[in-house]
Amino acid sequence: MKRQLLFFAFLAIPVVCFAVHRPILFSFAGVAAAGAWWAASPVSYPRWIVQGLARAVPLAAAEALALWWLKG
Repeated sequence: MKRQLLFFAFLAIPVVCFAVHRPILFSFAGVAAAGAWWAASPVSYPRWIVQGLARAVPLAAAEALALWWLKG
């Protein structure tokens, strides 16, 4: 569960940054939750950090791009 919370916090950063101006964008929190669950795959430590970041960083970038586009 700690892994999911770590990656959820990482993926929620773009949602919080963009949703401050448009609260409807908080609906993307579901994307962050699903991405966190996917990024925190059950592999051994310390490999899960590298593998999780390899999954979460591109997802966070795509999420930030979509939120930026929707904000404008």
